[in-house]
Amino acid sequence: MHRPAAVGVRKNTGMHIAERKLRHDSLLHQPSLGCTGCAERKLCGGLAIEADVWSCLNFCCNDPGKCDRVCRNNPDYAFRVQEIGGFELKLPQAPLLQAPVLPLVVPEIFHGSKRNRHFSPALASVSLYGMFDRKEGLPKYRTRAELSEKFKISADTPLLLTAIQRDRPLERWWELGQARRTVIIQAARDCGAVLATTPNYSLFVDRPRWDDLHAMKRIALAHGEFLQAGMPAALHVNGRTEWDFERWAEFIIAHPEVTHVSFEFTTGTGRPTRRRHHAAWLCGVAKTVGRPLHLLVRGGSELLPELCAAFAGVTFLETTAFLKTMMRFHAIRADTVSWWPYPTAAKQQLDDLFETNWEICRDAIAKVMRRDLSSAPAAAVA
Repeated sequence: MHRPAAVGVRKNTGMHIAERKLRHDSLLHQPSLGCTGCAERKLCGGLAIEADVWSCLNFCCNDPGKCDRVCRNNPDYAFRVQEIGGFELKLPQAPLLQAPVLPLVVPEIFHGSKRNRHFSPALASVSLYGMFDRKEGLPKYRTRAELSEKFKISADTPLLLTAIQRDRPLERWWELGQARRTVIIQAARDCGAVLATTPNYSLFVDRPRWDDLHAMKRIALAHGEFLQAGMPAALHVNGRTEWDFERWAEFIIAHPEVTHVSFEFTTGTGRPTRRRHHAAWLCGVAKTVGRPLHLLVRGGSELLPELCAAFAGVTFLETTAFLKTMMRFHAIRADTVSWWPYPTAAKQQLDDLFETNWEICRDAIAKVMRRDLSSAPAAAVA
């Protein structure tokens, strides 16, 4: 997940570099000269951006006392590297777990407000970060009944834990430590969670690359933790350059327990000028790995044709139906889904509106995916 808008603004120097000039593109730009002698070049691959910088160290904030980045000028640099066991994506193999068959489209349920009925799709997605008390670091739900009542989801509906979020919840998850994270994962599994996506630790375009390498290693570590705790998981393959995706491919090849991957096109990766770039890199992972992989993707519905062609299976995480319902919009079925205002009375419940919106959105997405699955491997039709 890339940080939008304010990227390129460096607080202490007062310099401003437009975000578009910080995007890596090795076809358009030469590698930065300072990358040549960098000790981490083999892991990073180097940066090729439009901005006139010597190396990624130009993105140092120059304020060590307040710095929260993984940077060589940060006094905590050694600790940050040590806590992940180095930047290399070398980890012991985790258990190979049998993941459930996934539907083409899964609704994301953010809360249970304004609804009375317990929603019952084939599979429902809820946030990993809603599964624990962020202050105490303890599981929030001890029984499935409690969880179902909170989110208004049927007790018979299996759950997908989505860990795609903004940075604060992601960092809180890391701060908990492995022991407490394991307890929360096991509690969620006992409450009906059957699969999780790993946290999407961010790779920022205006930070030194050590920060990116640190984020990637944390994603890999988190994936192993889920599997060790008995929860099938999808590896979130965040990357900023084509080299990052090549490293993910190497990691997946070396780890047969990675059967599912996840990605999101809703932040920096979803910008019109970048989404095709990232989609191509993502499809390159599937091609390089050479064994069937199932992709869980949020956003980027227009990219589904190429994603369905590249991956053995694709599941789309659908958020629009829920969010539009809460804003009082009604889906209109046409060639594409359009939205009309749907004013409601005070305290009116939204069960009917949400379920109608979900069915229209689900069918529209599934129609596109089934059309593109006609030429995909048989395993894709799940």
